[in-house]
Amino acid sequence: MGYFFNMVDRYRIRYYGKSTSGPKDLKAWLYLYGSGHETGVVGAIGFYPDDVLESKQDRLDGLGRPRGHMSITEIGAVTDMLRNEKPIYVHWSESWKQVFLDTSSEPVGEEET
Repeated sequence: MGYFFNMVDRYRIRYYGKSTSGPKDLKAWLYLYGSGHETGVVGAIGFYPDDVLESKQDRLDGLGRPRGHMSITEIGAVTDMLRNEKPIYVHWSESWKQVFLDTSSEPVGEEET
């Protein structure tokens, strides 16, 4: 699969606190849901501190779903996008080895409904 995308129609965010036995650097997981995969999950993004993010690489998981990594400082902008834009798509680029979120094109000055 060189490049593909799926529409996102729901999402769930899980925030992590400090733990001695759980994820130490992972601050939050964003689960993206849609009809583009038989599991219902069409992608996920983990949010990390900037110094940890450098060691992460976007990839496809064992079921062929995009798994991305972003800075925890971006979670507000991503959440705002998910709440206020429609439609939203999650993309996977094999050549870039990158997951990204995207809106459809909108006319300049269009008001949100």
